[in-house]
Amino acid sequence: MKNEGLTRRGFLSLGAISAAALAGTGLAGCAQPKPASERVDKIETINCSGIAVDPSQVTETIKADIVVLGGGMSGLSAAVQAAENGDDVILLEAQSALGGNGQGVEGTLGVGTKWQQEKGIDVDCAVIMQEELGKAQWVPNGLFYKDLVDRSAANLEWAVETCGCELSGLIDNYPMGVVEGAVDTFHWWKDGAAYVGYIQPMEKHLRKLGASIDLNTRALEFSYADDGSVDGVYALDAFGDLVKYQAKAVIVATGGFANDDERLKKYGFDLDTLERIGTPGHYGDGINMVLAAGAREYTGVCYLKYNRIGHSKIAAFGPFWSAMCFGGPFLWVNEDCERFVDEGCMYRVGNIITQSTPMHAQPHCTCLSIFDQEVFDAQLQENAELAEEWGVDIAAEWKEIVDGKDDAFQANSIEELAEQAGIEVQALKKVVDEYNAMCEAGRDNVFGKDAKFLKPIKTAPFYLARIHEVMEGPLGGVTIDRTFRPVLNDGGRLENVFVIGLDSMMLYRDVYPIDVPGSASAECINGGRTAANQAHELL
Repeated sequence: MKNEGLTRRGFLSLGAISAAALAGTGLAGCAQPKPASERVDKIETINCSGIAVDPSQVTETIKADIVVLGGGMSGLSAAVQAAENGDDVILLEAQSALGGNGQGVEGTLGVGTKWQQEKGIDVDCAVIMQEELGKAQWVPNGLFYKDLVDRSAANLEWAVETCGCELSGLIDNYPMGVVEGAVDTFHWWKDGAAYVGYIQPMEKHLRKLGASIDLNTRALEFSYADDGSVDGVYALDAFGDLVKYQAKAVIVATGGFANDDERLKKYGFDLDTLERIGTPGHYGDGINMVLAAGAREYTGVCYLKYNRIGHSKIAAFGPFWSAMCFGGPFLWVNEDCERFVDEGCMYRVGNIITQSTPMHAQPHCTCLSIFDQEVFDAQLQENAELAEEWGVDIAAEWKEIVDGKDDAFQANSIEELAEQAGIEVQALKKVVDEYNAMCEAGRDNVFGKDAKFLKPIKTAPFYLARIHEVMEGPLGGVTIDRTFRPVLNDGGRLENVFVIGLDSMMLYRDVYPIDVPGSASAECINGGRTAANQAHELL
């Protein structure tokens, strides 16, 4: 079957909506949060869209035991578990359909599942810990991974046998062309899509259980009792009315902050060059309302982001991406024509998502990729089989973006190439000469690039591409404990608030390792069930 550029089997995609779905979603800045005691019964703006919440304008108060904010993978897990526990639960979803970031997820992690046992698959948990924690320099709490691994089989079997979710039967290490996972933990959903195998069955099961689902209802801010404790949320419903959902416990699962411009800028993104391709509506409201209540921010947020050239209809993930954006035999320099990295770093660490990490610290979060005809021809040949499978012509795609002057240039000399790209001629010529000298010597004495990738830039025509970041979304935001309660800056925790999914993903640090495939989606399911059960005990 032909890939269409949105599956991670054919190149990694957590989201299922194109970049066009996010066009024009620039948001106003977030107001500075204040202590809860100063916010109660006052008009405050703590959501990133700048929407003022005035409790005197509430048109209706709806009561429940538990209110779940967000109907993606984690929110659905929480709501279903709460309903099965017999609790009165309401699920709020800001969009017109459930699924969120989970719509394009293809599978999830399981360790020791009945299906692995049937296939004779034995997963060494020590490998999981070494791969995942080691790649993150041992910063994440290993007990989060232990909890996830220990519960993963029961969680996945619950989803299938109790909730009606469907798997395809395939279990593998999620091979992705040049790299693959270290263990066979990846259980593929039916049709390779969580929307089919998980989202739709979970929604059906939740409705059968009689839980309330309020779509087009965006939670904006916590509501507070007289003692300053959280007693629900304020939300805008489908009619634009302000509604208070009063609850004994709140489970936050709003899907991260991919559309929260202020928080992205805080983490160093250049919004003029960043291209967002995840599912829409992740404004960071959940994260912001929890932080405003005094919770500690998680500083190890990691990002599902990649390299991209141009802004055409060429698939963000596909043969062109593989041939032109991964690094390796290319020369990468920043806008000042300074080389800043071993361009083969992705191959060195075996993690496809590492490709975009180095340029994040460069001006405008971009880099210039320079190469010659020999490298161009070699990349076409290396990716020929993939291009044939996808039915695309990489050379024609390159010509399309060059002709459109879409961050791609081609010339018969380095000087002409620099002029076309608006780069200082002598600076580009200098760095190319220095790079060529290392290539001829067969040794990168600056960054230690593997000699097999040292290809001199000497055969015309010459090429230059401006690479920018393309992001599906960030993972993390709020610091939590093992019960998924947010940890407070001044000690303690919020007892009746739980933060799950991408709003609190603490398994990683900076880069999604993917050596143990399916861990993020599995943590969404795990966090949902854990939070709902903890809330039930609280009730």
